[in-house]
Amino acid sequence: MIPTRHPPEELLLDYAAGTTDEAISLALATHLTLCSICRKDVALAESLGGALLEDEPGAPLSRDALSKVLARLDASDEDAIPVSSKSSSIPEPLRAYIGDDFASIRWTNAGGGTFFKQIFRRKRANVRLIRSTPGEGVGFHTHRADEYTLCLSGGYTDETGCYARGDWQTATPDLLHRPVADAGEDCISLSVNYAPLRFRHWGIALIAKWFGF
Repeated sequence: MIPTRHPPEELLLDYAAGTTDEAISLALATHLTLCSICRKDVALAESLGGALLEDEPGAPLSRDALSKVLARLDASDEDAIPVSSKSSSIPEPLRAYIGDDFASIRWTNAGGGTFFKQIFRRKRANVRLIRSTPGEGVGFHTHRADEYTLCLSGGYTDETGCYARGDWQTATPDLLHRPVADAGEDCISLSVNYAPLRFRHWGIALIAKWFGF
C-alpha cells in the first residue's frame, strides 16, 4: 500500500539538499523506504541540484585531493553498518537504531495503554517510538513546536483523519489532537519533537513531564 499522507515539500527539498538534522533525516529516510512517490520527488530534487552544480565554475584541487578522498572512502567502508538479511517489518534506516524486530524492543510503560522507546536526543530533537494498544493513545495535547509522526505499524486516528503504515503527519502548534490507535494490532509510530508537548489534563501533563514528553 502506498502512503497517502506525505511530508511537506519543503522538508523533502531540505532532505535532498542535505540540510536536515539527524532526527528529521531519520524520519524522512524511513518514510522514503515506504513511499515510492516521495522517493521520486527526492530523486528529482537531487538531480536538479546536481545539474545546478554542474553550472558552477570549477575550483582548483590540491595535489593530494584524490588520495585523501580514497582514504576517506576506505574508512567509510570499515565503519559501514551491515545490511540485515533478515525479513523485517522495520524499515532499513531504523534498524541501526532499534534492531530488526519490534518484538525485541524493551518498551517503557507510560500508562493508559501507551508505551515508548527512546531512540535518541540531540540538542532539542527528541526521537521516540510510540506504541499504543487499540483504542488507546496519548491525551489531548497541543505543541510548542512542529511535531513529526510517521506511522510504522497498525494505524491511528485523530482530529485530522486516519493514518496507516507509511503515512506522515506534521502537527503544528495550533493543532489540538488526541491520536488513538485503530482497532486490530498495536499502533507503532516514529515521533520527532523539538519541544515538550502541552497536555490539557493536568494529571497526564505530570506523567508526560516525568517521562520527558
